[in-house]
Amino acid sequence: MDIFQQLMEYEDEKSKKHLWEGEKAVLIWAASEHHQHLGSFIDSNHVKDALKYCAKEKFITESENHRMQPSARHILDSLPVHEFGDREENPDPKISRIKINRNGILAGRILTETSLLEETRQYQIWTSVWWIVLGAAALILLAQALNAVVDIKTIF
Repeated sequence: MDIFQQLMEYEDEKSKKHLWEGEKAVLIWAASEHHQHLGSFIDSNHVKDALKYCAKEKFITESENHRMQPSARHILDSLPVHEFGDREENPDPKISRIKINRNGILAGRILTETSLLEETRQYQIWTSVWWIVLGAAALILLAQALNAVVDIKTIF
């Protein structure tokens, strides 16, 4: 649920964050059968492959693919900032390699299941259930605290 909420926040900012579509493409690719070596680091070439894959699968348009191809390194560098990948320790700052982490794989799965956050009904239901459970727990805790205060007052 936390990853879903983060994705929804990033999606709300996509008009200001022009590389978000590229990040989503990498996450979708990482959750697909095309990313088999989950423990391996990826580089800008993998980002370009991910953009091509998502254009072919109609997750992004061909014009978005062409627009984002030159920004592959920037897309790659954004993944650790959003906590979807871990940066490889490298003394050369020009070489950027990222290992997609568990959050990144789960984010890609959510993006695929929800058709790029277009069909979020099932997640919205779970979010509502979560808030109901959280509210009920808060009410129970408050009732217990009030009972404790009343009991303390009757003792004194």
